[in-house]
Amino acid sequence: MGQTERQQGVRAGIIVRFFASAYDLTILFGVTMLLVGIPITISVEMLDLTPPKWLQGLLFLTVIFAYFVGFWAKGGATTGMRPWKLRLAMLETGDPLSWFTACVRFAGLMTTWLALAMTLWYIVTKDTGHFLFFIAASIPALSMLVMVLSKEKLALHDLISGSAVYRLKLK
Repeated sequence: MGQTERQQGVRAGIIVRFFASAYDLTILFGVTMLLVGIPITISVEMLDLTPPKWLQGLLFLTVIFAYFVGFWAKGGATTGMRPWKLRLAMLETGDPLSWFTACVRFAGLMTTWLALAMTLWYIVTKDTGHFLFFIAASIPALSMLVMVLSKEKLALHDLISGSAVYRLKLK
């Protein structure tokens, strides 16, 4: 998104970003099952080949990485962001994200999501007294708090990558 387009948009708030994330997670579930889950199931059931757990995890992560980084770097928005008229751009210049910036943003996003997953795991297992629970819960909480309270509306992965999510004005 160029400088002109950025001036026609406003920074996206937490609610619209939440809905876009829900879209993306729904799409990602289907894509990962199609590209990774079904082939693994076929290899186990029909060929009696069970790939190691680390390889299965790496395959899932690769598909998720390709989805986010590919869409962010090539089009400025994932499939889940498009219905909400959201676009990613560099915070200072309004330029599209480079591949490197998209990778940095992905690493920050995955760190937040992993911390959220750990937090939920500790809550479900009723192990909230564990030392790591506090650390894990702090990361997504801090990310959301920064996004809600700051006028810039930037999550932690936006801050570390120098990017921002804009909502284009409806025409």
